[in-house]
Amino acid sequence: MNKHLQHCGAVLAILAAAGTTQAASLALHCGDSGKAGLEAKRIKAMAAGVVKRQSKHVLQVEAAGKTLKFTDKPPYDEPLDGERYAFCERKEGFILLAHDNGDELTGKLVNEATGKVGPGGDAVLLSADRRAYLATSQDNGRDGATWTVYALDGRQSWTGGDYLVHPTKPDYKAAELSEERWEANGELSAQAQCIEGKMAPWRVKLVKSGGAWNWHPHRKCPDA
Repeated sequence: MNKHLQHCGAVLAILAAAGTTQAASLALHCGDSGKAGLEAKRIKAMAAGVVKRQSKHVLQVEAAGKTLKFTDKPPYDEPLDGERYAFCERKEGFILLAHDNGDELTGKLVNEATGKVGPGGDAVLLSADRRAYLATSQDNGRDGATWTVYALDGRQSWTGGDYLVHPTKPDYKAAELSEERWEANGELSAQAQCIEGKMAPWRVKLVKSGGAWNWHPHRKCPDA
């Protein structure tokens, strides 16, 4: 192979790698952000000069020339009351903050390019084209998480639980959802697993039909 072909091959390889990187979804998590001492370490490692703890109850974020302040609300030491913010992660121009408002463990998503603050969760998964994201949150005392899909500007498209509802018992779960991901065509998919029986898991996609969003394809679980 001559040098010219070698050079072209190297350029194509670089472009392919860049395209793959650009096409990947982006995940941010909060995890154990509330543990003492971890927030300061995370800020230093991922957001030095951008995020800082201005005081014990004020978190400051610099984005798009704006100074954003997130202030806790009393009572500060009541686990089911008040409001608290904490830094979670910063990746590729997005910052995820934990937001504990007493009844719900959720979050805020900061877009560094625009300085806008949108609803987040304890975890956020942005689509490959960055036009939408899935946020998961946990209500105190609730069995299971809430999943919500937003456009990048914060408009809500869909919200529901991390499960498939039982077809005849609205208050019961037929299957649990996990391993959520954004497909290449922009659809959100997840793995469904029947709660009862030994039925093999299958992948479902969130599809809009008749003006409503639902998970498809449907399969009948053993107890349904």
